[in-house]
Amino acid sequence: MITDDTETVEKGHYEINTAFTMEFTKDGHLWGTPDIDFNRGMTKHTQLRIEVPYYVKKDFGQPNSVRAWGNTSIAVRWRFKDMDEEKKTWAISMYPAIGFNTGSRARNLGIEDRGMTFFMPFQFQKKLNKNWSFNSDAGWLFKRGEDEFSYGGVVGREYKKFEMMYELHATSPSHHFGDTEAVFNIGTRVPLTKHATFLGSAGRSFLGTRDPQFIGYIGIQWTF
Repeated sequence: MITDDTETVEKGHYEINTAFTMEFTKDGHLWGTPDIDFNRGMTKHTQLRIEVPYYVKKDFGQPNSVRAWGNTSIAVRWRFKDMDEEKKTWAISMYPAIGFNTGSRARNLGIEDRGMTFFMPFQFQKKLNKNWSFNSDAGWLFKRGEDEFSYGGVVGREYKKFEMMYELHATSPSHHFGDTEAVFNIGTRVPLTKHATFLGSAGRSFLGTRDPQFIGYIGIQWTF
């Protein structure tokens, strides 16, 4: 899902997400093939994440697709307030991330913005009852040109052998909220083995004919 939660990888353990992502717009298609992020639990309440996607882009009207490494992102999550299920209190975390161009090709092709970025989001999570949960996040992306504000929420339902998630998420230019992109997303988590979980989601814009027309995520989460 696009909206993040407050959970951290267990101290001294690792989590690797290997995924195939899709984004279809009126101008073309963009695939992450793959999109990989590496996570390590540093303490009980903190984790380190390093993410580097590889993109394939195909614009309509162009004979060939182009390929490039996306921005490298380095982030540290700190959950500074734990959730108490009995008292129904919230868990709260922050997840600052620095992004920078991995070479110049993706930047020159218009896949990534030029220069460094800094994203400062906060996450909130609460258990509603035995089976239902809610998490949300909101953050400001500082970058060259116009900054962006992103925000979203996810309602999750746990079943015996899998979990379903329903999400609304939006990204707004800091000075042009009328150009907001907002999506509705449905996702699932299905444990496969002790160390592998299937992750999948699909969604699209719910603001008329605005982009994205489709977004998708298919991946495996490895823990050890």
